[in-house]
Amino acid sequence: MVLVREIDLMHMGVPGAISAWLVSGDNGHVLIESGPASTLDALRRGLAAHDLRIADLSGVLLTHIHLDHAGGAWALAKEGVPVHVHHVGAPHLIDPEKLNRSARRIFEDRFDTLWGTLESCPEGLVHPTHDADVVHVAGLTFEAIETRGHADHHHAWHLHSAPDMCFVGDAAAMRVPGTAWITIPMPPPEFDLDRWLATLKRLGTGPWTRLYLTHGGIVTNVPDHLGRLEASLNAQVQWLLSTVDMPRDARREAYHHWLEADAQRYAVAPELFRTHVSRGLLDMNMSGVDRGAGKG
Repeated sequence: MVLVREIDLMHMGVPGAISAWLVSGDNGHVLIESGPASTLDALRRGLAAHDLRIADLSGVLLTHIHLDHAGGAWALAKEGVPVHVHHVGAPHLIDPEKLNRSARRIFEDRFDTLWGTLESCPEGLVHPTHDADVVHVAGLTFEAIETRGHADHHHAWHLHSAPDMCFVGDAAAMRVPGTAWITIPMPPPEFDLDRWLATLKRLGTGPWTRLYLTHGGIVTNVPDHLGRLEASLNAQVQWLLSTVDMPRDARREAYHHWLEADAQRYAVAPELFRTHVSRGLLDMNMSGVDRGAGKG
């Protein structure tokens, strides 16, 4: 028997901003995503609601090492929880100096508030995974699915023990909570349009019928979601490339209005739009497309 429960990490006090998924099998419990260190207290409370502690987990499976997904993994590992992560990202969990330095350069004085402390994971508890690797944990079987485009170190996790389920991290992008409107994070320097389109094709041909997002809940109509995501991804990249010569502030404002008009078609309330489409997201996507759209 498989039981899946969502733990809302209430990042920055925002419901549905970041979630971890608690997957319980016959022989224990697995967490998909640790969330950032800044939400560790919320994670502990979420686990306690199910009579669990971090040390009770049989493992944590990370989709990738961006801080909103994996920034708190070190705290789980230091309580003895094995960490399964893409082989490209694994060294940066063991020695996070480069990750810490680059993230602090991007987020500056907001880093500690957003993400908390970043520490190293004990090397013996970090297990690198490759495409199609199978992880057996808590009486459950997961397969790593290579899903690049958002990041070069991204795996979705297909739960063979319940084959309709796939935990996709950011490979299927994000949704504003409570709506069907998709937001797309395109971070530099790894954003790659061609690879992401290939990922969407792969996600669209798998046996799963439900996608578990880290940001935005459960997708139950997979073809519809992936089709709208592909269309939006192509449209946003085309729009951003067509405006590359605009002054940055004017381009950001125009991009904001362009996305807002699209969100209104899905009845996204203005305050909800402002919460989930931040200046940081806009700047990230402009830089990501400028640097990465033409990569093969």
